[in-house]
Amino acid sequence: MKIIEKCSCFLLLCLILFYVITKNEKQTTLQKLLFCDDIYHWKVTEGVHSNVYYQKEKEYAELIQRQADTYYTMIKTDFQWNKIEKIDFVLFETKEDFVSSLLYRGEIPMGVYYNGVIAILSPDLWQEEKENWQTKDDFLERGPVVHEMIHFAVDDKTKGNCEQFLSEGIALYYEEKYTNFLWDIKENEKQITITKKQLKENFNQLDSSVAYWKSYEWVKKFVECYGEKVLQEALKQRGEKYY
Repeated sequence: MKIIEKCSCFLLLCLILFYVITKNEKQTTLQKLLFCDDIYHWKVTEGVHSNVYYQKEKEYAELIQRQADTYYTMIKTDFQWNKIEKIDFVLFETKEDFVSSLLYRGEIPMGVYYNGVIAILSPDLWQEEKENWQTKDDFLERGPVVHEMIHFAVDDKTKGNCEQFLSEGIALYYEEKYTNFLWDIKENEKQITITKKQLKENFNQLDSSVAYWKSYEWVKKFVECYGEKVLQEALKQRGEKYY
């Protein structure tokens, strides 16, 4: 009986240490993205399941918060995501801050999931680059909030052990499921043959549009053959394997 009690205490201690370490890592990431040791130098809009840090663009921050809270329940159900803490978002209002904070290289995306925090680029910065871009409506329909939340859920469930192509394919699959939006490509590009091995080993060396589409196709076909429950169980097993 004493051995069982000792084992139980040891397991509880491990869980507490894991929680504390994870929380501290997340806090450090958030502080890094906000350029300061005191996160309260920034303004924050709080939702039921999310916190959105911003400087001036309160309207967009509230838009992100409402989106996050809306889709959180769907993601939680599908991924069996038992997340207790709120999801932290950082709204970057200049590309310079985004690049400096994330040390980002290459084309700047609309959003990025990074170590327990989601960075979102202000919709205003995309208005000039997209033809017929209706900021609020298009951001709600095609914005990065749902996509990056799914990345977070995948990363959390697999304990960070998910290939990039698989994570992107899953994000695109569930994004379509929740919002009916699908990032499409030209028909001739869809005919290009790319193997799973190529996606797994050379994802960032492939044409990005084709790589994302083929990743989505792979996940969609997997779900059609085996179902979402099998996909989710596979993600769960990855997390348990490396825990």
